[in-house]
Amino acid sequence: MKIAKNVFHILVALMTLSFDLTAADFKYNVSLTQMATCHHYVIPMSRGYNYADFFHVQKLKNNKLADNEVLHLKFYVMTARDAHILLSVTDHPRLVDKVYEIVIGAGRNTFSTIRTSMGRRRVATNQDANILSMLDYTPIEIIQTKDANLLVYITGFKEEPLMNFTDSSPLEINYISFTTYDNIPASWFYDCQFDGFDSELEEEVRPMTPMQSLEKYINDKAENGSFPAMLSNVDLDFVVASVNYQHDRGMMHTRMNLKLTWYDPRVIWDPTDHYDIGFLHYHDNVIWQPTLLKINSIEHADEYYNIEHRIKIDYNGTVTSIFENVVFSSWCPNAMKNWPNEHLLCDVIFGLDPGPLGTLDLIYDGHWAHPKIETLSEWTLKAITVSTVDNANNMRYTDKKVLQSMVGDIAIEFEIARNSRFYKNVFSMPILTCQVLIILSFLLRGYRRGALLLVVVMVLLLGLMFLTKHAPKPYVPPIMMAYQHILRVATFCYMLHICLMWLELYPPRSKPYNWLSSIVHFSPLRFALCMRLSDNDVFIGSDQQPWREVAKILNALCFVVINIIFIVVVVLLLPHV
Repeated sequence: MKIAKNVFHILVALMTLSFDLTAADFKYNVSLTQMATCHHYVIPMSRGYNYADFFHVQKLKNNKLADNEVLHLKFYVMTARDAHILLSVTDHPRLVDKVYEIVIGAGRNTFSTIRTSMGRRRVATNQDANILSMLDYTPIEIIQTKDANLLVYITGFKEEPLMNFTDSSPLEINYISFTTYDNIPASWFYDCQFDGFDSELEEEVRPMTPMQSLEKYINDKAENGSFPAMLSNVDLDFVVASVNYQHDRGMMHTRMNLKLTWYDPRVIWDPTDHYDIGFLHYHDNVIWQPTLLKINSIEHADEYYNIEHRIKIDYNGTVTSIFENVVFSSWCPNAMKNWPNEHLLCDVIFGLDPGPLGTLDLIYDGHWAHPKIETLSEWTLKAITVSTVDNANNMRYTDKKVLQSMVGDIAIEFEIARNSRFYKNVFSMPILTCQVLIILSFLLRGYRRGALLLVVVMVLLLGLMFLTKHAPKPYVPPIMMAYQHILRVATFCYMLHICLMWLELYPPRSKPYNWLSSIVHFSPLRFALCMRLSDNDVFIGSDQQPWREVAKILNALCFVVINIIFIVVVVLLLPHV
């Protein structure tokens, strides 16, 4: 009796737990019996993020269209996360084509979004989590209105739309496709009779064109994109479109077209068996492709080239992949610190992910012609040198998982120089002009000399201010040091002018010190300064004002010293044309 009572309590507990799970998971109130009236479409775990099958939308038989609607679809999905729905104009959309991609339960079932391109360009997002479930059929309803609104409903989750997007140029939807992400399986149900949506989609079966038949043949032979046997190297070729150097950050930006060529024996075909087709522009992503690495890229996010590219396959197994307008940014500091006379050697290093072999060499082809780059830029490309990285490591990544160059990589060295004549003329002329004005100020007296020196100071300050907008920030270039020195000299000359006026107009009542008088009367010094000698009659007559003679000696000495400083500044600091 006691055992029966315990069994009864266990059954009650299990029934309660089952009821709780049912209440928690089956929130959309859709039964398995109802799903039996639907068409079933299964996405296996091996599919990944790939829209393989497209269904044609029967516009004339679209159900439950309101007066303001042009599209009304409803279907159900059972998956853990990342339910992708693609609405497109054609059944072969490209990555650059405009589509409507609706993702329910993205980010591990944490949010939902609408995109206008496959995998990118979000236009609407909803942050509601846990919409999808592996134990429940999630109803999804999509409505496109005549006023360009795209509405996404989750029936039973909330009455208002889960997401809403208004498109200024709406698409005319002809096809729909389903997929998931990250090898998550999913079951889709459409054309369900129990809710009245029984003739929405039609799986269009059409005979394949010769190109489609050949592409399917290649995909079947590609062995799921595995590494080709006996592949030891990949050929690289490039054409440079533009080169620009950002001196304030020490960065070089290069835009180029890249071409990778390799041999894969699995994609060989006989043209006589395929309507004499000798080559194929491949659009799928099934065959193996090398992973091109930017070794010395500034941003780690740019290590791999996941940008759009074109693939061409020849019947003999030669595969060519072309990347257009690839922008590469790399560090290239100016070690000489000689702005604006930079003459730099900057390199771009490419490598390959070695895969299972451990080493996969990159060989420069060099068949593409390099046109002369004529760009309205202040930088000139002097030469391009391609070399193989030899003195490198044998491992692609360090112990800390940092990308590094290894044997077999290719280094492209760019020799660039700045077209610096503009900077030399614009920023050198104010300094030279101010030097001349400072020298001329020694020939003036009184307030005219002070006014001229103030003008020189203002010109130097303005030139220095404009120079800071163009000069690099990491270091002080020589021309800026020249401005600083000339500005100090101009300030000193103005203070000297005040001192000389004080000695001439308001001299001290006491006589100069004996040593100072000796310097004033020292004939070799006066001769070197082109002044009257101490035994001259005129000098003897003016000896009644000794402080005036001290001022003259001081003025002449400063004139000589300042001229020497100017010569040193011009020779060592100013850029030379």
